[in-house]
Amino acid sequence: MTDKKPTKPVSKNQKKSRSKKQTKKPLKLVKSGNQHGLFSPSVSHAQIQPPDGFRSVSTSQALMEYASPIMDIAPLPTNDIKRANEIFNVATEIWNYTIDESILKEGKKAEKEMLSLISKRLGLDQDEASEFLSMMVERKDFLFPDDVQPKGYPFMFLRKQVSYLISKFNNEELNLSKKILYPNVTEIGLVENIDRLDQYVMASSDYHQFEKPLLKVQDTVFERFKIWLSKKGVSQYQEQFAYMAGVYLEFMYGYEHEQPLILKEGPGKYLVEFTVDFILRKVSFEPWEYTLVPSALRLFYTFLYEKGYFHEPPNVMTEFIDRLEPRFIDILKERFS
Repeated sequence: MTDKKPTKPVSKNQKKSRSKKQTKKPLKLVKSGNQHGLFSPSVSHAQIQPPDGFRSVSTSQALMEYASPIMDIAPLPTNDIKRANEIFNVATEIWNYTIDESILKEGKKAEKEMLSLISKRLGLDQDEASEFLSMMVERKDFLFPDDVQPKGYPFMFLRKQVSYLISKFNNEELNLSKKILYPNVTEIGLVENIDRLDQYVMASSDYHQFEKPLLKVQDTVFERFKIWLSKKGVSQYQEQFAYMAGVYLEFMYGYEHEQPLILKEGPGKYLVEFTVDFILRKVSFEPWEYTLVPSALRLFYTFLYEKGYFHEPPNVMTEFIDRLEPRFIDILKERFS
């Protein structure tokens, strides 16, 4: 499989599904710079041991964390992409302003230019812009001190400002109904579309041949999975579970793997890579939301079985997730506690 599509996370205030029908707690994956798939030679977060008081984040997540004060001043509009980019790019400009000019490929802006840019894009007067610039420069030095940053890795070390209490999600809270919900016409079509994705993958088709079918599957999963959860009695976390299912589809079908990979393949390295590396590196959740990932995967596999994608209950998958979950929770504790 070639020409796979990369993604990177956006801020918690921006998160939005590709589905136009989504209205609550929107989330979105957007493109990043790696054009060769996730599993080109790299090091996972789980393999990097940050200094005490720090946690490892991808460079895109680092920028999102750094930019949060900008979002407080000028929240990103959801219906004006150009304006949203103008606002968010202020963070990039200030970040570059803090870097030694000898390291940058292009010259950085002078202080006067920076103050003008901040004033214009964030609606601040000159005094406010000057104060804001000083604060952001100090913020960069505090959150990402140069002397602790790893050299030669696609990660950064972010200073922990808050410690979170991380614990395994209690699945008994879900109270999932055991009644099987057989597929309707839309869901039969969904399974047929996933089967088509499988055919593309197994034939090593170019990604652009099935990019649109994948987006269609993600949108349909987001809609139908939420409905299924509701009918099964899951009243909470529907948005998070549905979004995580979409991210999983992106990982499975939108990236190049060592071997062709489809949802019907048995569990193995790919489930480990998805949990301990991919979702931590590519998606910005609240720390507690990451604890929902194993449950989201178990529920998604059950959904696919009830809708006819699997002919037998996917017990091998869910049992593997059960064994993987404790290690995943340990990683979350190491990262956020």
